[in-house]
Amino acid sequence: MIDVARRAGVSTATVSRVLNGTAIVREDKRTAVRKACEDLGYVINGAARALSSRRSKTIGAVVPTLKTQTFSRMLTAFQQRVHDEGYTLLLASSQFDPQLELQEVTNLLEHGIDALMVVGHTHDPKMWQRIARSRTPCIQTLSLDPDHPSLGFDNAEVGHQIADHLVALGHRCIGVIVGTPSTNDRVSERNAGIRKRLAEAGLTLPDDRVIADAFSLEESREAMLRLLAQPGDRPTAIICGNDLLAFGVLLAARASGLRVPEDVSIVGFNNYDFAAHLSPPLTTVSVDLVQVGTDSADYLMRELRGRPRIALPRVPTEFVIRGSTGPVPV
Repeated sequence: MIDVARRAGVSTATVSRVLNGTAIVREDKRTAVRKACEDLGYVINGAARALSSRRSKTIGAVVPTLKTQTFSRMLTAFQQRVHDEGYTLLLASSQFDPQLELQEVTNLLEHGIDALMVVGHTHDPKMWQRIARSRTPCIQTLSLDPDHPSLGFDNAEVGHQIADHLVALGHRCIGVIVGTPSTNDRVSERNAGIRKRLAEAGLTLPDDRVIADAFSLEESREAMLRLLAQPGDRPTAIICGNDLLAFGVLLAARASGLRVPEDVSIVGFNNYDFAAHLSPPLTTVSVDLVQVGTDSADYLMRELRGRPRIALPRVPTEFVIRGSTGPVPV
C-alpha cells in the first residue's frame, strides 16, 4: 500500500479509503490510486476488503431475460454507472419464473452483494422478506409500486394510448401478442389499459385474441398465423409486447398476402434500433431504457452512501406514430 501511495502521490489513508470504498474521495485522487494499482500490478483482495468494510463492492441484478434490447440496453447503462463508482455487476436471469428469480436473488444475497436491482413488482413474497432481513438496498424497474422503491412508468396509461390510437383509426377487431406470461405485471397492466379503452368504445379484447409466451421473432410469426387462422373476423390491428415481436408479425402478414398498414396495422413497444428502418417504419412506444439504467444505479449509490431518499420520477414514454398503423380497411 505504501508503494501505491507513493506512486499516486497521496497518503496511505487515501489509498485505503479508495480500495475499501469506505469514504468519498475526490475523483482525481481515486483515479490516481487506481492507475497506481494497475501500474504496480496491485490486486485488491476483495474478500479482505469486504471483511474490513462490510462491503463486497458488488451490485446484483436479476432480469427476466437477456435476449431482448429491453433489458440489454437498460443493463448496459446500469453496469456503466456502477462500474464508474467502483462496483462490479453480478447478473442473473429469471426466465420470467418467480421461483427462479427468488433462487437467484437468494444466491446474490448470500454472495454478499451491497445492493440489488430487479424488474417489475410481482415477486415471490419471500424475496422481499430476505431482502429486508439482509438490509440490502433494492430498486424495482419498469413498473410502479407504492410499497417499494421503483423506477418505471404507468403501463395502463401506455395501453390507453395504444388503444386510443387504433380506435381513432376505426379498428374494432384487435389482437395482442406478447413475449411474457399474461400474468406478468407489466403485460397485465398494459392489457388492462387496452381493455378499458376498448370497453369505453363499446369493444372487447377476447382472451383468444391474446397470445402470450411468444418470446422470439419466429414465435411471434407463428402466433400471428394462429390469430389469422381463427374463425370469425380477422384482426385488423395487432399490438405487440416489443418491436422484435412486431417484426415477426410483419413477416407473417406479408407471407399471408396482407399489406401493412392497408390490411393490418401493427404496434410495437420500446422503439428498438431497427424500428424506424422497417418497411413500413414501426409505430411503437419509446421508453428511455438508458435513463432507467442510469437512474436506478444512481438511486442505489445514494442508498449505499446513506444519503436522504429522494422521490423517484416516473419514466417518460412517447407514443411514436409511424407508417405501420393506418385506417381500418374498408
